[in-house]
This record gives sequence, C-alpha cells and structure tokens, in this order.
Amino acid sequence: MTDLRTEAVTPPHEALLSEIGGVLSSVDELQEYLDRLVNAARKHIDGCDEVGVTLLVDGRPSTAAYTTVTTLEIDAIQYQLDEGPCLEAARERHEVIASLSEGDDRWPRFTEAVRRDGMKSLMAFPLVSGGESVGALNLYGKEEDAFEHFEISLARTTSQRAADALVSVLHLDGAQRLAGQLEQAMASRASIEQAKGVLMALRGIDEHEAFEWLRQVSQNRNVKVRDLAEQVISGVMKQDASAAAETTDGHRPERSPAG
Repeated sequence: MTDLRTEAVTPPHEALLSEIGGVLSSVDELQEYLDRLVNAARKHIDGCDEVGVTLLVDGRPSTAAYTTVTTLEIDAIQYQLDEGPCLEAARERHEVIASLSEGDDRWPRFTEAVRRDGMKSLMAFPLVSGGESVGALNLYGKEEDAFEHFEISLARTTSQRAADALVSVLHLDGAQRLAGQLEQAMASRASIEQAKGVLMALRGIDEHEAFEWLRQVSQNRNVKVRDLAEQVISGVMKQDASAAAETTDGHRPERSPAG
C-alpha cells in the first residue's frame, strides 16, 4: 500500500528514479518497464506534458512506449519523413532541443507537419549504453520553452538508466526477440487505445487517467494490460461485490468502467 504522506514529500528526482529502478531479466518485461518509464517521466519532469520512447531495431525506428496518441502521431511523422529530433538524437547520439511552433532548418518538413498537434517544445535524449545506441527518450511540452527551467541532469539520468536496461535485455535475448516483442506490443495498442476511449467516455476521465486505471487494475488482478483492455472492450468488466472490494491505490475502491 502506498503511503501518500511519504509520496507527497518525496523530491521529484527521487520519485522518478525509484519508479524506473530495477533490472530486467528478459525482454518479456520490457513493455511494462517502458510504459512505467514514460508515465513516470511525464509525472515528475517539470514542463513535460507527453513522453515517448523511440527504439532502433536493426536500424529501423519504432515507438515502443508513449503517453498519448499525440506522441505516437508525432513520432510516426518523423519515421515517415525520415527526419526529426528524435531520430537525430538516436542516430547521432546527442541531445536535441527543438521548437515545434516555429520552422526549423534542421527538419523543415517535420516541424511544418506537427504544428497542428499542439506541442511547442521537444527534447530528445539518446539511449546509449556501452557505446551502443538503441533509441531515444522524447519529452514533449505544450508551452514555448517548456524545458527552460527543468533539471536536465534528471532527464539525462533517466535516459541513461533506460538505456542500460534496454542494452542488458538485448544482450540477454537478442535483437530478433526484441523485434518480435515490439510487433506484439504494436498489435495490442489498438485494443488499449480503444479501451481507454471506453473508459474516458463512461467514467469522465482523460486519456492519462484512463491508462492509469488500466495499469493499476492490471496490477491488482495480476493480468496483462492488453488482456484487461480486451475485457473492457467486450464488456466483461462489470461492477460486482469482488470488484467493489478491490482498490487501486490502497485508499479508493476500484470502479468498473461503467461505475
């Protein structure tokens, strides 16, 4: 059970690093770890509204985790155009800061294409460990100069920990198995996004709260998020005595999607 009094006074950097700590023993744990990473970064990094993780597998980029579909859409534009700050960070192995509300000579087609998405600032940090680049951690802000006052060392430490975890998994299981896991994750995204939409409509919550509900309930019930999403979509999740008795954070009763 979470002690809310302790959580309230925990410095953001300590809370973030605690949430993304631990060692991955296999690629099967990767998706859960990356989902935890992007949501923790969004929660604790000042100025950050959305987060995504770009992975390079055999040189091909894909978004392995994201906080909302806006993140996914911006990343997809980069991959289609083969230009953008996230790709530059991953390929060139250096930090990139970009203003998305103005044109940028480095990626003119990209900045023109993403103006409508409402994100005005972006920072991308390369995921490099042991001389090996596996992708980038991408931070998005809705305000101009959103990251002007944020603690850059925190983002650097976060990206380094993520890179170390990713590279260790690659060495254990290999790139081919990682590619297979990413394909499965992409296949499950449609169900998760649909379930989030159901929760948003029925419970009057936003996209972040919908995913947090799925994440917490999946932990309580010891089921995978994608399996829980299928239950939400099919209407299996109904309010009953056992559901009412469960809690998501140790303080509030869990409500069904229709509750």
